[in-house]
Amino acid sequence: MAEPSTPFAPPRALFPFPGLVAAASRAALGGPREALMGALMVMRLAHGMRLPHPLTIDARRLRAEQAKGWLTAVNLPPKTRTAVQRGLAASAQGDRTVMAEVLLAVMDVTAPHLDRVARSELQRLAEALRQDAVVLAAPGD
Repeated sequence: MAEPSTPFAPPRALFPFPGLVAAASRAALGGPREALMGALMVMRLAHGMRLPHPLTIDARRLRAEQAKGWLTAVNLPPKTRTAVQRGLAASAQGDRTVMAEVLLAVMDVTAPHLDRVARSELQRLAEALRQDAVVLAAPGD
């Protein structure tokens, strides 16, 4: 049975990365869960760069700066920490192609903890950022 909707109700908000959150919730406490939470942090920052309504550069820089505080409080393996730090920096810079590459690097370092759905979410976001970069680089009409 479909939910009744009113004509002026806003659309239902959906979280964009349920697979990664589910993988993080199932992961063992400590390193695996923190690594997946780092991947989620980078994905959330990258999602803020997506067209058609990207966050302003100032908002992205503020979010990246605040995420650095979170990063200092968690214990990540060195390769994972480096990939997450690159993600924070890339989101503050705004280059979608670089962010897509960073997402793939995050996917590589967290691969032992990712399931098929979470990996797919990372890949789709990276591809979407590449497509957004192409759209922005195309000459205007």
